[in-house]
Parts: sequence; C-alpha cells; structure tokens
Amino acid sequence: MRRLAELMPKVLVVDDDRALREVMQRELTEHGMQVEAAESGREALLRLCAATLNCGVYDLVVLDIAMPEINGWRVLEAIKANPLWEDIRVVVLSGYGHTAQSLSRLTEYDGVFVEKKGDFRRIVLSLVERLVAQPS
Repeated sequence: MRRLAELMPKVLVVDDDRALREVMQRELTEHGMQVEAAESGREALLRLCAATLNCGVYDLVVLDIAMPEINGWRVLEAIKANPLWEDIRVVVLSGYGHTAQSLSRLTEYDGVFVEKKGDFRRIVLSLVERLVAQPS
C-alpha cells in the first residue's frame, strides 16, 4: 500500500523573496501538497536533480522569473529540455508585467503566467490545484 505522502502532489516553490517563498510553502502545504522551496535557480536545479535521483520528480514548480545568477527562464528551459522533467507543470511568477514576447516564450514551454500583484497567491493556489489534478 502506498503511503499517504506518495499520493500528495509534490510542488517546488522557487523564489528569492524569502517571505513570499514561506507564505506559498505554508499555503500549498495547507492545501494538501508536499512542498519544498528553493531560494535560487541554482538551488532549484539541484533539488530537481536530487528528486530525480530519488525517483521523486516534482508534479509542479512555482517559479519566479527575476532571480539573480540563474533566472527563472533558464530554470524553465532546463526543465523542458530534460526528458525526465519535461512533463513537470510550471507556474511562472513575475513582479514585472508580461510582454507578448514573454507570453509567447512561456507558451512554448507549456507554462502559466501569474503577475505578482493583487491577490496573486489565491490565483496561484487555484492554478496549482487544477494543474496537479490534470494529467500531463
């Protein structure tokens, strides 16, 4: 019999804003998900690799675009370029408005864009719940 934790969707929250990362992690956990967090693109890629080695690939990544060193676009490109990760759903967060070019780029990677303003956390929670319920 599978353990309950194995049935819970596994989500990685990636954002260099510690407060936002902690709030998202807490809210997603309260909604019945296994949640891990990364403070940078580099840490996100390391967590993705570690999860793969442990046969525990994430179901979804909530990913900030504007991060130092390795930005969210590079992380998204790495996720979609790796056959072991390409089915991971991605919700992209940005504090900056989206452009037609960025939306087009995101569509190429089958991602969903949410702007960090207003009640965006509620929107992210709703999207995450719907995306992890859908088969990839």
